[in-house]
Amino acid sequence: MKMKRAVTLFLCIIMTIYIFTGPAIFKRYAVDYRKSYEPKTNEPEWKGIIRFWDYPNLDTTTGSRFGWIEKRIREFEKKNPGVYVEFRPLDIQNGRTTLMAAAKIGAHPDIAPVGSDWFFISSGLLDALDEYITDANKNDFDKEALESVSYRGNVYGIPWAARGYTLLLNKHIFEQRGAEFPKDGQWTYEEFIDSLKKLTHKGNRKGTGSTYGLNGYIDPGCYNLTGILMSDGAQFIDSSGNYIFNSPIALKGLQKLYELKHKHAVTHPQFGEMGKGQAFSTFLSGQCAVLLADAWMAQYIKNIGGQYGIDLAVAAYPRGEAEMPVYMNDIYYSYGLFKQEDPLKKKACAELINYITDASFTQDLTKFGYFSPRKSGSMIYGGDDAMYAINRELSYAENLPRHKNWQEIDAVIQYNIKEMLNSGKSPEKALEDMKTQVNKYFSYQND
Repeated sequence: MKMKRAVTLFLCIIMTIYIFTGPAIFKRYAVDYRKSYEPKTNEPEWKGIIRFWDYPNLDTTTGSRFGWIEKRIREFEKKNPGVYVEFRPLDIQNGRTTLMAAAKIGAHPDIAPVGSDWFFISSGLLDALDEYITDANKNDFDKEALESVSYRGNVYGIPWAARGYTLLLNKHIFEQRGAEFPKDGQWTYEEFIDSLKKLTHKGNRKGTGSTYGLNGYIDPGCYNLTGILMSDGAQFIDSSGNYIFNSPIALKGLQKLYELKHKHAVTHPQFGEMGKGQAFSTFLSGQCAVLLADAWMAQYIKNIGGQYGIDLAVAAYPRGEAEMPVYMNDIYYSYGLFKQEDPLKKKACAELINYITDASFTQDLTKFGYFSPRKSGSMIYGGDDAMYAINRELSYAENLPRHKNWQEIDAVIQYNIKEMLNSGKSPEKALEDMKTQVNKYFSYQND
């Protein structure tokens, strides 16, 4: 009986303890499953504003120009509370001049698309980013991509895209005019000229119904004509920094460009006068059968340009004496970091660049008609014959010369090409004037 009372008393005591302490114990060890669905955030070591300037990148699926980068910025800010990104769009035509002027007076942003720009890299304006790139990440980049952002043993930018040029072909016009289609997208210069002649059809006296074989454009920073200029092996600046576009081979490239318009008469009448948008419009409207073009234009036609009803194909530049379809291009698009005084802010900026350029976003490059600078992104166009072919032809592309004043030198070259095509200047005179006008940029030994 006494044992029964003792057990009863013990159970009453346990029950009393449970009533008063149980809720606290359960609260302490309870799992709130709602929290497992909340996005994880980091408590940043540094809080403040990061100034980020960037050029527009046309999303060929939506027409947006800044939607992709703004989305990345919002995601980064959400993951790093207290870090705010002040974004400023750069004008595609004058953006580089704006950045150079801002750098001169110390009003530059923290991050900008200057990681592959030789002027900014070699002028000591950027911070090295080696300590913020993992070995695995570095090993994933193509060798050429890393070389484009490297200087004296350090890495000054992180590539996120590669861009190329190609020849856009309207297959319907080729079939209509009985022009030979380049086999496997490859042709000699003679085959190229023969096809263009067949593709050129003059309409009535007012030009109505005319179709022209070829068109292209001249704009600052555009290199779509270099596939003709360099087809026999011409170069602009050698590895020692000397200007060498003054040789018989360079003259031959200029003569080819001149003769397309003035001898063979296979180009649009305004070839050499048009900017990028105008020339692209002539292709979309069926006025020309072949366009010397930016690669992204192929994706544009496939996606939001589908209403034009173009049966599209692409081809490489025609082969001359160089025996390969070579061209020059500002291939890699990379973000660089302007010098920072605060090491914690520098780290936060590097984390933002790494987030934007992360390999997990590689597939998004197809929206822009860009290509991956990573080995792991070599097959993003595996199911797209045209873009895969252009990607393969990037191996023929040469990056811009490593000269601080290349943009100014290029402006001189383009100006003289315009005069040659539109104002009656001879190729010989254009070549001579180019050399005279660029001499001031070669009066010193380059770094």
